[in-house]
Amino acid sequence: MSNKAKVFLIVIAGLILVAVGVFASILLVQRYQAAQTPVNVEEETVKTTVVVLTRDLSLGDRIETGDVELASVPVEIAPRDVLSTLDAAVGKMVKTDMIQGEMVLLHNLADPTNNIGDISFILSEDHILMAFPANDLMSRNSMVQRGDIVDIFATFDEEVETVGDTPAATDEENEPQTRTFTVDTMQRISVTALVVDVIEASNTNTEENMLNTNNQQSTAVKGTIEAYLFALSPQDALILKHLKDTNAIFDIVLRAPTSTMQFELTPVTAEYIIEFYGLEILP
Repeated sequence: MSNKAKVFLIVIAGLILVAVGVFASILLVQRYQAAQTPVNVEEETVKTTVVVLTRDLSLGDRIETGDVELASVPVEIAPRDVLSTLDAAVGKMVKTDMIQGEMVLLHNLADPTNNIGDISFILSEDHILMAFPANDLMSRNSMVQRGDIVDIFATFDEEVETVGDTPAATDEENEPQTRTFTVDTMQRISVTALVVDVIEASNTNTEENMLNTNNQQSTAVKGTIEAYLFALSPQDALILKHLKDTNAIFDIVLRAPTSTMQFELTPVTAEYIIEFYGLEILP
């Protein structure tokens, strides 16, 4: 081989070595830059469909079609027994107070169409269910329905001691006197159920009639209302029982469905009527 050919091969080999070195340098630089740049990998959030409320609901309310809607939430925040279809919620009754936007959970619902007729599922732990006689004028005309908000007026006689104007008042002046009072005994009571519904269901042994009775929420009640079922605190129930057992005369008065006012009322007595109408000035 001539010297000229040897020089040519050496030059070619040198160029190849330079190219390999440049290529290796580029790879090293790229790896270094990749190691210095944080990798921002956006993880895809897995979502699920849940049922949420569109308005606030109170204990014992029935869920209607417009009360619920579907929403998409991350699967990790969805509780285990959350409902995923509207049909699973519509027609059920809530067993606790719920707020707008809250997810509807299975354990917070009760099915009013179950054939055991058990009403106690809509009670909170600090309430009891009390039957109250429906013998006033509003009740005889079937003006009150399940779910209505009512007040309970009562007129009763009570012995009170009359305190004399002077310390020397006689024992006869201090003897108890029977006075008549008219008061608003309970305010903003929700009618949990009507006993007439239970009676009609027990008189018909078919499941179809029982379902029809339970599914009627706002329709007029056919027949005579025997009693109301109120969800009350035990203390309020004792007060009503005492008044009932001492022959108080009750009247149920109906409130607007949206009423939340607590009325500040003065008990009415004979003296109140005399002063209110100015009867003391009559001859």
